[in-house]
Amino acid sequence: MLTKEENELICRVGPGTPMGEMIRRFWIPACLSDELPAPDCDPIRVRLLGEDLLAFRDSNGRVGVMEEHCPHRGASLFFARNEEGGIRCLYHGWKMDVDGNVVDTPCEPATLRVKTRAFPTYEQGEIVWTYMGPRDKQPEFHNFWWSTIPMENRCVGKIDYACNYVQAIEGALDSSHAAYLHSGYEALHWSEEEIRKIEPYRTTSKNTKWEVEDTPWGFRYAALRQAPRDPESKAVRITAFAVPFHCLLAETPHMFVPADDEYTWYYDIRTDLENTIDRSVSLAQRGQRVGIDVMPDHRKVRTLQNNYHQDRAAMRARDEIWSYSGIPWGKPHQDMCVIESMGPIYDRTKEHLGIQDVGVVRMRQRLVDSVRSFMDTGEVAALDPSTGYSQARGTTTVVPKDVPWQSIGNGNAGQVSG
Repeated sequence: MLTKEENELICRVGPGTPMGEMIRRFWIPACLSDELPAPDCDPIRVRLLGEDLLAFRDSNGRVGVMEEHCPHRGASLFFARNEEGGIRCLYHGWKMDVDGNVVDTPCEPATLRVKTRAFPTYEQGEIVWTYMGPRDKQPEFHNFWWSTIPMENRCVGKIDYACNYVQAIEGALDSSHAAYLHSGYEALHWSEEEIRKIEPYRTTSKNTKWEVEDTPWGFRYAALRQAPRDPESKAVRITAFAVPFHCLLAETPHMFVPADDEYTWYYDIRTDLENTIDRSVSLAQRGQRVGIDVMPDHRKVRTLQNNYHQDRAAMRARDEIWSYSGIPWGKPHQDMCVIESMGPIYDRTKEHLGIQDVGVVRMRQRLVDSVRSFMDTGEVAALDPSTGYSQARGTTTVVPKDVPWQSIGNGNAGQVSG
């Protein structure tokens, strides 16, 4: 359980807040590359860490991320013309390049030596990343394993959470909710044979043991279960968390990027290293199709206000895989239903944690420890080049009982606790 002060410390991300300033020291997803599909395309608004920004792709294909408002008299650059190597404000024609330099001021006798606040960008993994911290502290870009695989083996979706980013992270790290929220097999009295047709290696969460291993970039934790039909083996599911918002499941890395204190951008990555991913099918399965499930700005259609289109008749029929929740389209809408219903920032002093909350507890501890260290030293330990972010990944496998789960995968070893 977090104290009220700790809860505020890790949840508040605006300019000048300790956590907000720490997150600004990382490379942060600003938008999807396909939100800026071509040179001189329409600019888009970007909300990050409580700041209103603008992103555009110039005539040479370079991406700029800068303050939304013109440095002249504050008109929104969202309405500006994107042409000939820069973004030109409609009001008086001031033009900025991707680096924030004012390169033309047609209403003035000469171009003024003015610069708007702009941020470095980097494109990788179908995402435009930006760095919002001090230039002299800018780290090298971390290559996550999923961001360097061929594009045909990856599909990145984006959708909004109407709650704080920590709340959204907790949903991804919660190991036991899938047996109910996303299926509810036992509650619906499905037979073992019916369940195994969908999930061949599934076992109940009551027979699970959880263990945690700290790493330089965050931690890994393992859900350990008896392997079905094989008494000499164990099923192992390892989930990794990398400070400040990366949740790396086996084939589905997630990023929960704070738009501000009460809204989050969820980047949902699906991978298949053996087969080409059909992007339209992948986005449809998780309810993230632009124009159908999400609006052009990637805000979702099914919300708390319209009850996520919950189907009570399907709940009573009990014959669909999503019948337990009554919310089709699977993840993440089922997750959003319960996580957003807690309120924008949940008061964690009211909760009663259980044994299976080990991943949630460790994530909070890592965030608290990281931001307190940052407050004390001005440095971010997780950004040390030797931490090896590329090693942060999850996995699901079956191994003999005597094989330590810590030896599985590429996570850096650390202290283990039950």
